[in-house]
Amino acid sequence: MPGITVRTNIKEVDLPDDFEEKIADKASEVLKAPLELIYILVSPGNRMLNNGRKTPMIFVDISSIFKENIYDDFNKIFIPFFASLLDLPHNRVVIKYINICPTDFGMVREAPEFKHAEFYSSLKQ
Repeated sequence: MPGITVRTNIKEVDLPDDFEEKIADKASEVLKAPLELIYILVSPGNRMLNNGRKTPMIFVDISSIFKENIYDDFNKIFIPFFASLLDLPHNRVVIKYINICPTDFGMVREAPEFKHAEFYSSLKQ
């Protein structure tokens, strides 16, 4: 199941009201997955990051089944998207892609070096 986990040291009151909804819509469009199959987790506030940076930052983990060379293309979409949502410079947005694959038990597991994404993608449909 595709997912986006957002961790930011921006306080919850400073996030737009429709922040998660906009993330879900963009993720559905870019990852080509139905909205109801995408999970979104947003953790705002300094406690969530625990990195001591005072500069507003946003860290985004995007999990899905990816082809090997899509990261640059997705960075061109997701980095400006998150930067514009929070009015941040592009260098304050850090995105990490996590390739996942289905298991025999219907769950997913992290597989950063997964080389058979297209095969599993066809199984998923």
